[in-house]
Amino acid sequence: MIDLKQKSTRSGLLLLGAGVAGLVTGNTELANIAISEGSTQIGGVVPLVASFAVGLWDMLRNEKK
Repeated sequence: MIDLKQKSTRSGLLLLGAGVAGLVTGNTELANIAISEGSTQIGGVVPLVASFAVGLWDMLRNEKK
């Protein structure tokens, strides 16, 4: 079911790992965006859920060869 040879599976697992890291750090705000001169940081529950959804879909789909 999970084929680690597919690039989408590896990227999906990375997105899921990022989501877990967000939960572990206590991300409780709905959405948080910080913009400065050199960078933009996005955080909160909404991006976390989106990351989980995309990561799960990317991990479970089959790439056409």
